[in-house]
Amino acid sequence: MLEEGARAPRFELPALVDGSFSQVALEEYLGEDVVVLAFIPGVFNPACDDQSSGLEELDLFTVQKDVTVLGISPDSVYSHRAFADAYDLTMPLLADTDREVARQYGLDVVDDLGQHLLERAVVVVDHDGVVAYTWSTSDPSRRPDLAGVKDAIGETGGDDVAFARYRVGHAHYTEGRRAFTAAMGSFNESEWLLAQGDFQQARDEFAAAEDHFDTAARFVDDPDLGTLYDGVRTKSDALYQAADWLAQAANQYSSGNGMAGRTLREDAERRLESARDYHDPPDPDQWPPDGTDPKRGSTEDVLPDAEDGAPATLNVDIDAEVDGATASADERGETDSGAADEANDEGAERRAGAQTDADTIDDEELAAIHAEVEASEPTEDGDANDDRSRDRPDTERGDP
Repeated sequence: MLEEGARAPRFELPALVDGSFSQVALEEYLGEDVVVLAFIPGVFNPACDDQSSGLEELDLFTVQKDVTVLGISPDSVYSHRAFADAYDLTMPLLADTDREVARQYGLDVVDDLGQHLLERAVVVVDHDGVVAYTWSTSDPSRRPDLAGVKDAIGETGGDDVAFARYRVGHAHYTEGRRAFTAAMGSFNESEWLLAQGDFQQARDEFAAAEDHFDTAARFVDDPDLGTLYDGVRTKSDALYQAADWLAQAANQYSSGNGMAGRTLREDAERRLESARDYHDPPDPDQWPPDGTDPKRGSTEDVLPDAEDGAPATLNVDIDAEVDGATASADERGETDSGAADEANDEGAERRAGAQTDADTIDDEELAAIHAEVEASEPTEDGDANDDRSRDRPDTERGDP
């Protein structure tokens, strides 16, 4: 069998994946997930009984983030389908019918009866394609050492893997800020469909950034960098929620639902305020950062504030626009799919043109957004009220 530290042989095999047949290659997971290869001598093997296939424990690792489990046996994908159905397995099951992969991993054996079999084995492959853990047995009824597998998964990663994930997250975050800037401009001009589309793109980019920053925080060894990664993850999550609520607010305003739009804006304001507590993620091309505390007001700043510029604001007269939207929604056809497609195309052009401006926007402008939103909220008599508080308990309504 392969030794720990060896390069894991690459392979591609027919497989049963989510009930369908396809080709699965080890290469497609490397660099993204820790891969657990579960070799079994065959489906319905001696480890199976009425309740267990012998793979359920390993199958549970599939619910862990950044972990992929692949079952491998010499049986066909058709046999794998019956096996998966019988034991409710979710992992992909790969068909090594000519036993070539088993030979590459040193797991093909000949028993006392002269039968060519696969040993029961578990191989953990890290993000670089290196074997991090192995376990095997010639007794087909034995079960894997789950503690050893769990420890091996927990020990994979490291600062280099974490930084690679951080770099991807930073790229998504940058695109999110660009889309958010374009959305703010559209919102100011009461171009609701454009604003909604751009906020939705910002939301998706911030969600992707948060996911990669979260993985970086889990894989990193350096505790200081762990604090940084966790902080930018928190900031991305706050901006994701703010963009989501602002997208919904634009949709409500375009439909003439001013009260619903204002409620969503108030939620977005609170998330923007939370985002202001953290610096933007440091540029991965200027690594390592001068400091690793992501919070503002700390003695060790991650990034200096950008130069003051014209902030993006939400200074639209909402009540007037809502009245206009109610009167002419049918004429404008804002719910028509053709109008939405045109708005999306124009939004893409806006985002492309907003790249330079977005690069200079820092978190101080989030404060300006918050202040301008408060200032623009009309009172019952139609005048703006700068002093009216927007805070109210979240229990007054369910989150959208």
